[in-house]
Amino acid sequence: MSGEKDSYVNLRQSEYNRMMNSCNRLDNVERNVKSGMERLSGDLRSELNDRMSSMNKRYENMERHISGMSEEMRRVEREQNRRLQEQAAEFRRSMETLSDTMIEQREEYLSLIREQGESFTRAMQMQRRDLEGQIKNIQDALDRKETSQRDQASQWLEDVRRCMNMIESEYRHDKFKPGALDRLRSELILSEGNFKQGNFQSAIASAQQTFLRASELRIELERLEMEWEAHLEMAKRSAAEVLADCDAQEACRFAFETDDGSEEVAGEIDFWTEGGLSQLRKRAQKELQRLGQSENLSLDDLKKSVAHCEQWRQEGMGLAEKAKEALIASQLRNNIGQTIETALQQAGWRIADAAYEAEDFRRAVHVKLQNPQGDEIVTIITPNSGPHDTIQNRLGVHFFDRSTNDESFRQERLKALMGVLEEEGLECSNPVCRPGTEGKSCENSSLLDFDRVRRAQPTSPGSGTSRS
Repeated sequence: MSGEKDSYVNLRQSEYNRMMNSCNRLDNVERNVKSGMERLSGDLRSELNDRMSSMNKRYENMERHISGMSEEMRRVEREQNRRLQEQAAEFRRSMETLSDTMIEQREEYLSLIREQGESFTRAMQMQRRDLEGQIKNIQDALDRKETSQRDQASQWLEDVRRCMNMIESEYRHDKFKPGALDRLRSELILSEGNFKQGNFQSAIASAQQTFLRASELRIELERLEMEWEAHLEMAKRSAAEVLADCDAQEACRFAFETDDGSEEVAGEIDFWTEGGLSQLRKRAQKELQRLGQSENLSLDDLKKSVAHCEQWRQEGMGLAEKAKEALIASQLRNNIGQTIETALQQAGWRIADAAYEAEDFRRAVHVKLQNPQGDEIVTIITPNSGPHDTIQNRLGVHFFDRSTNDESFRQERLKALMGVLEEEGLECSNPVCRPGTEGKSCENSSLLDFDRVRRAQPTSPGSGTSRS
């Protein structure tokens, strides 16, 4: 046996549950997050209004394209433009209503997006049926006017060109439907070829089909624009919600139920989670900045952003529990140190010094005991990653025996120490000698220098000023 021994000390599950349940959060997290979102919503709403204004500007610009079409097609396109504006206005109203209460209505927001997509799909199907009938009516009217096939073909080709130009200038077709407009232009080129060759009937038929497909593309682009805008809004609000959650966590306060009553302490979540809250905030801020330059982001990018933010939000909710556990674990290390004194007190031992490494309550506790004979014991209680849902520490016991080098004497002290720890609800593994220290007192005199312990440099990312 040796003068340096290690044991692992676990808090029993029942005791862990009792201690965690005795610590309750005082602040109202949901209320604080909601309040934080209200502070952030002004900028988000302003950004949404700017984007919606751009959408309204698109409808105004379309009138310029429509006004250059034939009289018959102007009526058709203006009616379609009116329907699209109504649908967009309804969607905007619904989105604004849900945006302010994203926390409670996350699923409703997603449902709104799905319903809007289904609405546009139905509109596209209805539009094709209506447009087919309207095209036939326009053709019948042209025939009744005895308009020549050449003039009819020229009119249809011109209307198709203007419809394509409208899509080209007013929609982000390369972003949402890459290649779709190019395929329609290829069809138009074939129709123009028929026209040049005098195949006016073929030019009319193919131009009408191309117009139908261009109209479908326009409705599909409207749907994708709306869906993209909705997911962008959701992504921005999700990132803002993470920031609001970080603010709420900063205000955390715990109340510990003790034999002497309730004791209130600051949660200091960022400190106890080794900077976890700061790291979470930085990720959310970076994501919000990325969403502010969203032009190159795809719909999938926005969906992934929402998913990431939801994951971060869940992480943020878990940080309070981690902080509570770290706080309890720190107190437990302090309690173990006091228990060690109690275990050896009757044998004449007293605490000569005690300190946390680097004066950081997240780190190991060092306790030095002395007896009247000049012997010393240094115990080091170091946090250790234990099994799931428990708190574990590594207990290092270092005997500096000067009056005697009696292993049985060391064993007697160690047995008394372990017995008291187990009485306090702790589970201790059998102490193991450190290799190379067998049969002799501890020779590592640097462990006796507690000024060195206090001067130790912080090693963890979140290390900083110690908490009391």
